[in-house]
Amino acid sequence: MRLTRMLTTEQVTTIHHNALRVLAEIGVKVEHPAVRARLAAIGGTCTGVDEQVRFAPPVTERHIADAPKTPMRAGPPSISVHSGVYQSLYLDPDTGSYELFDEARLAAYITLARHLPLMAGVGLLGVPFIPAGIPAIPATHLPLAERLYAWKYGAVPGGSVHFTGLCEPLLELCACHAQATGGSLASAFNAVGYLISPLKLARPECEQLLFFAERGLHMGIGHLPSQGGTAPVTLAGALTLALAEQIFLFLLQRAFWQDAAFSVGGSVSTMDMRQAVSCYGRPEQQRINVACADIASFYGCACGGHTGLTDAKVPSCEAGAQKATGALMTALATGHGSIEAGLLGIDEVCSPLQMVLDVDIARSLIALLAAPTIDDVECAFDEIRAAGVGGHHLGSDFTVERHRAALFQPYTWAYQSQSGWEAGGRWVDVDMAREQVHELLRQHPPGSLMSEGEERDLRRIIDTSVRRRTAPTMLHT
Repeated sequence: MRLTRMLTTEQVTTIHHNALRVLAEIGVKVEHPAVRARLAAIGGTCTGVDEQVRFAPPVTERHIADAPKTPMRAGPPSISVHSGVYQSLYLDPDTGSYELFDEARLAAYITLARHLPLMAGVGLLGVPFIPAGIPAIPATHLPLAERLYAWKYGAVPGGSVHFTGLCEPLLELCACHAQATGGSLASAFNAVGYLISPLKLARPECEQLLFFAERGLHMGIGHLPSQGGTAPVTLAGALTLALAEQIFLFLLQRAFWQDAAFSVGGSVSTMDMRQAVSCYGRPEQQRINVACADIASFYGCACGGHTGLTDAKVPSCEAGAQKATGALMTALATGHGSIEAGLLGIDEVCSPLQMVLDVDIARSLIALLAAPTIDDVECAFDEIRAAGVGGHHLGSDFTVERHRAALFQPYTWAYQSQSGWEAGGRWVDVDMAREQVHELLRQHPPGSLMSEGEERDLRRIIDTSVRRRTAPTMLHT
């Protein structure tokens, strides 16, 4: 079960041609001479006056053709579930009030995510509170605290860096964690930066990329275009700019790592023009994901999509519809969709109730997309003959043996008749989700997964960095 093409071959070729024009005629501003030199070594050109690096179309196309590529997913689409915490508020499951995160709430939230079914991973990008300590960790050093609290409670650090001055202590933290857990430095390390402004790789990200590359470590660079904001408002215009930036980011990785693979993906949000806010639940975002799948087919590479999110501020029909339709459309187009469990309000709110509800959404989509099994046994001729004319199958051995595999069993969706629902206390989905939150946390009390010795060593590294003031006082944007 997959979507047919949305874009024709001619339309994809037009987008490809215009993306190459962006890289050839406009270029990308790269604010560091050493990075520009690396790009020049693989065919980029720069006048040295405007810091714009440009790539002629034949050079770009040769790199794309030569790059390793993973084919588009084949077979039935899949759905995965992830959970993340950002600089978010905590939506209390009992009071419905928005609260500031603290360490106890963070520990409980990550613990809940880790013990829900289907959860593929829990991420922590930044820390949603100023941690207590001696000295207190200031906001400038939250990328370091991100590693400490992620490892402590079982999440994966999102890879914040922000300041070049934090690269050294960040690397020291990763080495300490690798030694404490018996892993490698490469497995403990991750770092991510972004093209914050369109077609511009700022100096801090250049410095950080160089710092880690000199030590043999890969830093990821992403982009965050918004349709109607930092990208043109039309579908074709947003796709053109997004593709140009993605090709540039591939070329950037190729300038550092010759074996860099090529892929494309939908990572474009939609700007609501009433208040100039980027939204994650709009249909335009999913249309871009579908179009990106057609573009990926043109290149013969894999494709992913930013999806399974919502703009809703509370658990609601809006939240469920946006997450479900987004994940479903992306799965049908690219072969894989995802649900970001618990996130509300354009990533500004973390809700334990929504996390539980999202798992049911994902389970229902998995059931919807499952490949059917059709054979003589499943066709159940003997079962039909045994029931005979006017019979039923409610209590048969065949039903008992197969109903769990054949029928979706929701955790939070209604299943009673009206009278049964009334007699049962009139519970709705959020009531059942609340009960699951409390039951899971009773079964799995939040607590540190880190040894006291490792936490002491990590805090020492962070405290030393704070005392030395290894980060500037202003954010680079």
